[in-house]
Amino acid sequence: MNILIPMAGKGSRFRDAGFKKPKPLIDVDGKPMIKWVVDNIGIDGKYIFIVQEKHLAEYPFLEVELRNMTSDVEIVTVDQLTEGAACTALLAENLINNNEPLLICNSDQWVDWNSDHFLNFVKRKNCDGALLSFFSDSPKHSYARYNYNTRLITEVAEKQVISNFATVGIYYWKSGASFVECTKQMIDKNLRVNNEFYLCPAYNELIFSKDGKVELYPICDMRGMGTPKELERFLSLLKSEGV
Repeated sequence: MNILIPMAGKGSRFRDAGFKKPKPLIDVDGKPMIKWVVDNIGIDGKYIFIVQEKHLAEYPFLEVELRNMTSDVEIVTVDQLTEGAACTALLAENLINNNEPLLICNSDQWVDWNSDHFLNFVKRKNCDGALLSFFSDSPKHSYARYNYNTRLITEVAEKQVISNFATVGIYYWKSGASFVECTKQMIDKNLRVNNEFYLCPAYNELIFSKDGKVELYPICDMRGMGTPKELERFLSLLKSEGV
């Protein structure tokens, strides 16, 4: 399995709050944020990190840190902001445009899940894609519409509450080639949200154009670390409950 982690955002909210290091290297209870993410994923596979070129130049130990996290690592660099997370993910096209399963994961979240159970779930369902989901009604998330009869996702929407099934930033595709094809179709149709190309809406191409089978995988909780306030709440959770 290829596990793709784009981590090439500006991180402007942390910088504005006085943090000096790039977001992936921010200390979270004794280890870098990106280490929390990789440990939380907990899956053997090829880890592909998409990193800002200037971060590698300014913090040479970032590459060392990433390569020490797991035995199979690829690093893809980007020297400018892209038109959204979907475009950033496609920078790794030469590594993921194949029949290997693909998992795309946010670089700033912690998820209450059992990754082994999830892998068994997608294998048993033999699905073309799968989305982790938790209950929410906040428009900051993406959402999945679910058919209780077919037990499949029938539509997804970014920053639009079309159900209470909010999606977690972990996206499973049965093959990386399918992700590449569907994402390029989405971009060709210029299907943007807030002028950006997001990852989740590519599933609509899989559902509507390919008649793909996309499963919903409920989880108990997701904790973001993507803003200073979210990080503060996560640290409070660690102190009070542990994870």
